[in-house]
Amino acid sequence: MVALKLEPEPDPEEAWRPLSGDAERHALDHPWPSAQQGSARFVVSGDFFRLEHDARLELYRDLADRMLAIFRELTPSGGWLYALDPQHPCYRFYPHIRFEAGATLQEMTGLYTRQHMELVERGIHPPSFEPRWAMDVHPAGDPEHLFAPPDFHFVFAARYRVGNFDGLEAPGRGPIETETYELLGHRLIAAVDRDPPALFQRARRLGPDD
Repeated sequence: MVALKLEPEPDPEEAWRPLSGDAERHALDHPWPSAQQGSARFVVSGDFFRLEHDARLELYRDLADRMLAIFRELTPSGGWLYALDPQHPCYRFYPHIRFEAGATLQEMTGLYTRQHMELVERGIHPPSFEPRWAMDVHPAGDPEHLFAPPDFHFVFAARYRVGNFDGLEAPGRGPIETETYELLGHRLIAAVDRDPPALFQRARRLGPDD
């Protein structure tokens, strides 16, 4: 008689819980709210990518802090959000479980600081770090990250693209990088508008008709 191998139960105190294959496929195929239910996009390009490296990380940390507060505001106590990436592992994210206390800039953004990279360039290898976000709230160079409650009454999507868009690439310059943050759902948009992340204040805002 062959013993069945049972998957371990998730830790009830773990904020990030991997989705199974069937649950992941179902979530990725779930319909999104329409633009008529509220839509806004924040497009980040140009000057942001020319900022000093750690200045960009500080904006990402502010984005992570602010969106975590908003996810907690919009999620019932004990509730969860989907954290979905079509190309990487997906999760159930329990925002009310404290996972961010004492996080460094690297741990909160999932990215190395300039100091860390300079040490490596000098042959000094600092200790590695464990990111606090299993899936970043910024795109982290991926085509799409998204967060949504089980019924998808709102969606927060973060996208990264690089290329020559609409002939905008200037002679002698490299491809254009853009990050687009899409908000669907009136409650999510209202929560962001009350206290927008600093990154969004630097961005170009587009409405549903743009």
